[in-house]
Amino acid sequence: MIMSSYRKTFIVLLTASLFLSGCFSRMITRPTVAIQEIHVTGLSLTGATLTFLVELENPNGFGLTVTAFTYSVYLNDRPVAQGEATEPISIPRRSVTPISLPLKTTFQDLEKGLKSLIGFDTVEYRIQGSLAVRSFLGRLEFPYSRTGTIDLKHQRSFSPPSGNAS
Repeated sequence: MIMSSYRKTFIVLLTASLFLSGCFSRMITRPTVAIQEIHVTGLSLTGATLTFLVELENPNGFGLTVTAFTYSVYLNDRPVAQGEATEPISIPRRSVTPISLPLKTTFQDLEKGLKSLIGFDTVEYRIQGSLAVRSFLGRLEFPYSRTGTIDLKHQRSFSPPSGNAS
């Protein structure tokens, strides 16, 4: 009889905690990622280091800590590079935090992407990955994807124009 009472209590508490965690996870609005600029910051015999200047926006009424930020870069749907930032990034409530993301790529990978540009006046780019956020619910992951077009005829720098985000 006592065992059955403990079992019922356990089931009620488990159900309540699952319900509440589902409600709380919907209370967190997805942070957004905006690419501001892309710079070549290093060259070696085998590749290059690019730095992406990114803005992370936290629309929530409470601060967030990003614990991991993964990213992959594509030019005309060809993979060029990928990376991950694992240093914690604090984003205060209702604010935008600029960060720099280093991206190492080989000339072999860059060549694949650059070959896809030959003969074209524009290039489609896509940057996608995920943000891992520490919250009172534990670790939450938010996928993101940013796409756009760069006009190669009139583009003098690597500052991407506004694109679509999701």
